[in-house]
Amino acid sequence: MKTRITELLGIKYPIIQSAMGWIADPGLVSAVCNAGAMGFLATGGLTPEEVRQQIRQIRSVTGNKLFGINIIPYRPGFMHHIDAILKERVLVWSSGLRDPFAMVNITKPENVIYIPTVGSVNQAVKMEKTGADAVIVQGLEGGGHASRIASTVLIPEVVKAVDIPVIAAGGFCDGKGLAAALALGADGIAMGTRFAVTQESPLPQQLKLEYLKANDVDAVLSTVWDGLPMRVIRGEKMKRYRGWWTRFWQILPSLLTVKKIYKASWSDMITTADIVRQMHASLPQFLTGMEMYRRAFLTGDIKRAYSPAGQVVGRIEDIPTCREVIHRTAIEAEEIISNLHKKCLS
Repeated sequence: MKTRITELLGIKYPIIQSAMGWIADPGLVSAVCNAGAMGFLATGGLTPEEVRQQIRQIRSVTGNKLFGINIIPYRPGFMHHIDAILKERVLVWSSGLRDPFAMVNITKPENVIYIPTVGSVNQAVKMEKTGADAVIVQGLEGGGHASRIASTVLIPEVVKAVDIPVIAAGGFCDGKGLAAALALGADGIAMGTRFAVTQESPLPQQLKLEYLKANDVDAVLSTVWDGLPMRVIRGEKMKRYRGWWTRFWQILPSLLTVKKIYKASWSDMITTADIVRQMHASLPQFLTGMEMYRRAFLTGDIKRAYSPAGQVVGRIEDIPTCREVIHRTAIEAEEIISNLHKKCLS
């Protein structure tokens, strides 16, 4: 199955594993890449030295295969991540919400393939003008920070507006989704929730079982979690959660925990606060939100926390290997496309 995205990245299947914070670790990324797709390493909770170590860990398992790395421009001290990534010469970069190159006042390296995530036509056009080689289009159905526009509307709009390859995200977990995305004009799909519930995913087993039990309506989109539009599965104690002011006692501990985890300076924290403000979110909301879902990912307990998940969680019924997910997605898509062709000829 060849598309512009398989040609751009040199992969066998037009399937991307989303860079999910605390989940997209070297084990998951390596499994995806070795199965013929493209994995992205999440750097959210890592120090620059840990970023370098994990890059080397992936290379030791995947050899010369390309893999991607995700940059979070609002993470405390993210500019140090960029320095580490440049030194390790990672050739595929992704980011979301902001342009990392503009924020550190550098131009995109010529040998880097840059694939930002966008949630609107305007963002896609802007990213193409700034040098993006492809875009991941995240629709309303997606988990984590999502768009306000449904994938079936947004994807063809972006395809029409840009000349670079488009990767569809938000609502995709199998071959049906891949075939549908190709029909909408996309060059491939990105899956987050589906890869989160695989054998190689570091998500605690308890949390994976929560995903299997969840229905599509259990994945709720709201700004109360971290101040930005975010779709999550919420814990039982979070059903009436309305914002940080209902847990004001957690603000200082969350601030200190985030600073410690990232080994960030107070200057880094002030920069993050300013960026979050520019995105129309509050720092207290953002910090308490970060700490709540970090705790859920590490412990598997979401009673008083939440876990990002797309609406497609209602269609996930098993915990396969990454290789099984990728191969059956490609095979199913090819069968659907072939059957549609036969149906149209009959």
